Amino acid sequence: MRRRELLCAAAGTLSLPAVTRQTSAQPAYEPLGRVPLDGATEVVVSDDGRTAFLAATTGFGTVDLSDPRNPRVIAERRGLLADRENGPLRDIRDAKLDGDRLIVVGPANPNVGVNAMVLYDVSDPAIPRRVAVHETDYAIHNAFLTDGRAYLSQFDGETVGMTIVDVENDDPERVGRWSILDEPDWGAVPLFPATVHDIWVQDETAYVAHWDAGTWLVDVRDPGDPTAITRIGGLAPDELASLSGETLRRTQLVPPGNSHYVTVDDDAGVMGVGVESWAVESEGGPGGITLWDIESPGDPKELATIDAPPTPAPSYGGLWTTAHNFDLADGRLYSSWYRGGVKIHDVSDPANPGEIARWRRTEDTSFWAAALAVPGEFFVGCSWNQYGELPQAFLYTFTDRAGPVPDSTTGATTNRNASTASSATANANATAANGSAPAATGSADGTEAASNGTSGGDSAGAGPGFGVPAAVGGVGLGAWRYLRGDGGSE
Repeated sequence: MRRRELLCAAAGTLSLPAVTRQTSAQPAYEPLGRVPLDGATEVVVSDDGRTAFLAATTGFGTVDLSDPRNPRVIAERRGLLADRENGPLRDIRDAKLDGDRLIVVGPANPNVGVNAMVLYDVSDPAIPRRVAVHETDYAIHNAFLTDGRAYLSQFDGETVGMTIVDVENDDPERVGRWSILDEPDWGAVPLFPATVHDIWVQDETAYVAHWDAGTWLVDVRDPGDPTAITRIGGLAPDELASLSGETLRRTQLVPPGNSHYVTVDDDAGVMGVGVESWAVESEGGPGGITLWDIESPGDPKELATIDAPPTPAPSYGGLWTTAHNFDLADGRLYSSWYRGGVKIHDVSDPANPGEIARWRRTEDTSFWAAALAVPGEFFVGCSWNQYGELPQAFLYTFTDRAGPVPDSTTGATTNRNASTASSATANANATAANGSAPAATGSADGTEAASNGTSGGDSAGAGPGFGVPAAVGGVGLGAWRYLRGDGGSE
């Protein structure tokens, strides 16, 4: 559940560092500041917006945002669960925060090693204190934490689903589980294109991004008996069950489906679904972000789709600009697009979103996530090193205001006017159911190392989505020229 205080700080005139080329006579929209954190991917922000917590592949880190022009790493933990059999915990690509409790989970993809959710007390963000561990027998790609429960994506090669864990005490216990394989007509679908990729939980509804199986809304008021409400988008179960071979592989890369990330606005009236896909435009890619009216969950209506930034090489082995993790808050959408940068859209009228700011430096950033920190003041974006293609991962801060948008690179926004056609589509798809150096603070729990070194980095394995095969080669010639030329920065 969102608990961020709605602060009223006004954005004033800011002195910005020269970290990108200026392409307009107007003042460039540029980052406020940045700080490196090895292996960083996902970022979440404290209620007051003054502290960020980042999953960092081999651990996690804490960043002080009290001065957004000079973010500082104040804690870093590596080698989590190194003392356990098959430890340490690897491939940590997600962290979630609820009040003063933080969970980090992994591995993101099935791997030989320990699988676990680790719970921390971060009431003092400079000294995270481990309070509990919940080991699993499955990989945890993503998770959510709210109201004393953790919601974990489950994939072990034999089943897919979402497990619910009570984290109120020092011995977290699984209290429920939900899987589409238990839903009527879904038991025979292949697992890889139907993985639970991400989860958002608000007001006792779980929003589950289920890759080619679409986006599911699940009632979790009774964690022991989660109940599906509806499904939006994706392929029908018989279509999924019929896939095999090259057709199956290709389907995982292009829509329909590819439900990668989902969140809702403050009152859960609007849902955003990010599609992560790698294809030319005629095949539905690169994937964008679709906004849905879910005031009546059983009758969702498609409002608009925000298309991905342009790329000369939209294949999986090319230059990625597809949608990744984003935030819907205070009538704005804060989005990340890998090599396509970060953007702000005004979505106060969600049927007509308007882009109001963007920043992109294709040659040396690849944004994994964007999240609002302090409304009207700043938001954050995490640029990862994309499997070693980039030398370092950084947390960036950006002012939360409108900025000049170059006409030559304005991305498309499509108003779907879905009031006529989308209800039928949704109903057909629905399943109704009733740079600072880290502080060397020492280990907080005796088993994990505090570090100011560069022990992170990305581990080998599958791509960001379970359903996505391994990368099929380096960046193509067209993309390389794009990186090296004028198109590489805006």
